[in-house]
Amino acid sequence: MARGGWSMPLGGFIQEVEGQLSKQGAEMVLYALQQLIIHSPVDEGAYRGSHFLTIDDVDHNKVPHYGPDESMREAERILAANPSPFKLVTIQTNIPYGERIEDGWSGQAPYGVYSIAYNNTRERYGR
Repeated sequence: MARGGWSMPLGGFIQEVEGQLSKQGAEMVLYALQQLIIHSPVDEGAYRGSHFLTIDDVDHNKVPHYGPDESMREAERILAANPSPFKLVTIQTNIPYGERIEDGWSGQAPYGVYSIAYNNTRERYGR
């Protein structure tokens, strides 16, 4: 402890740490989404634009048709609206042939897309 007491109130310290955790979590999520977009096979672009985020839930019905830039902007908007670092973020696609792509059905993505994005994100950020 510094002479004369703490340099900042502990409540402020907690808010600062939560802010840093939220920022780092958002960075990791956006990196993972970017990896999905980059490694998605492209025919007409439907699969590449079908990845989306949910917070503390999953959505089995939504099939967005975003462009890559729109996907990133929507993800940034969702994360900004939910700044708590203590949330469960799910990145998913509900496109009907998504599982086949993950199983190597596409010659453009013979090792899948989500597995590669997961491995790249894990390699960059640790466990």
